[in-house]
Amino acid sequence: MAWSRYSADVAPAATIPSTTTSRRQPDERQLPFADAVCLVLVVQGLTHGWAIGSVLAPDGELGRIWSLSRPLTYRAIDGLVERGLVTRRGHVAGRGRDRVIVGATPAGRRYARRWLDAPVEHLRDVRTELLVKLWLRERAGLDRASLLDAQQRLFQPAIAALGASRPDDDLVDIWRRESAGAVRRFLDQALDAVPSAVDQPDPTIPRTEWTVKLSARNQLRATVDAVNHGEVMSTVRVALPDGQRITAAITKDAADDLGVAPGDDVIVIIKSTEVILAKES
Repeated sequence: MAWSRYSADVAPAATIPSTTTSRRQPDERQLPFADAVCLVLVVQGLTHGWAIGSVLAPDGELGRIWSLSRPLTYRAIDGLVERGLVTRRGHVAGRGRDRVIVGATPAGRRYARRWLDAPVEHLRDVRTELLVKLWLRERAGLDRASLLDAQQRLFQPAIAALGASRPDDDLVDIWRRESAGAVRRFLDQALDAVPSAVDQPDPTIPRTEWTVKLSARNQLRATVDAVNHGEVMSTVRVALPDGQRITAAITKDAADDLGVAPGDDVIVIIKSTEVILAKES
């Protein structure tokens, strides 16, 4: 008897495919985003489509970040079953109709673990995919710092390239630069909020707090206005609180090490013969 691919929760017991007769190899190729999220929720213990759909509803636990309609949730579960990443294992009585119980296969568990550990590929994916992965890791009690650190390292070259401003920048260039800066600041703050275990001090070693002090007296707080990179040198233009602007010429390596970008708060240190740039971290 055929039944709708949207009815994973309500199919009669007689229509549940047997999990003992299938010999098809699981398909572990890249999943659509919705399917991957549903798979992780199954691995985390949600055993039927209604429960998964409740988490993914606009007013559900995950709804503030991303939501999925119930029909599309059931479609994702069907797709996972077809790939051999999830199996239907029976049914339980629900409100009004029976609900089909699902569980992850070993291949499904492997895929979910790899997917949760993988940083996103594009800056535009931070708003949805990365936030969802971080939420799912927190839900499972997994460390978030490892993913944030991997994401920061992956994006560093792109953010550095997009952070430089040019005289001929158009609105798209400005948007991309500001978006890259926002992502960099988000990753920095997220890592500060969730320190990695490897960054924790060794309790057997006495801890020393460092506060940097410089002998130079001309220290001015400012905000980076523009960064221009050359092959060897970079120029950093900053705006003082009263609107005056100062330009510092520093090596490109120094600019990269500082991760300086428009919008950053910095300290301009001026000596009689040169201007030095410092950034609090």
